[in-house]
Amino acid sequence: MLGEGTFLSLLSFLQAHGPDPVTRQVTRPAAQDEARHVAFGMAHLQWRLGRDPKLRGRLAAAIKRRHAALAQTTGLHEEVFDALVLLAAGAWRPDAIAAGFARVQALKAEMAAGRRRRLTRLGFTEEAAAALSELHTRNFM
Repeated sequence: MLGEGTFLSLLSFLQAHGPDPVTRQVTRPAAQDEARHVAFGMAHLQWRLGRDPKLRGRLAAAIKRRHAALAQTTGLHEEVFDALVLLAAGAWRPDAIAAGFARVQALKAEMAAGRRRRLTRLGFTEEAAAALSELHTRNFM
């Protein structure tokens, strides 16, 4: 659910900053579909946790194992980051590039906040949710 929710944020970002009407229009139904996946997954996990509270520990362990397995990744590829900045900038002017950079930073913060919010909905403490959110891969997925 962490990766799916992060992808949902990315789709919303593309919907807001897509370079043309078609891109913006196509991301809308994709985001709606992804939102259904996230809602279903969260509801299912909440249901499971209601019946097996020990699952929370296994979920945390799975997040830590995934992080360890992907620790050698370098995070968001520089070219992808630059492309998102340019997409959000909408122009080549220095002030537009700066605004695009700020929008991508805001996207990253929104993604982290969404992961923390989902984890706290699943019963993790604020501290545990923040720590587990930080273990999420920086490639947005």
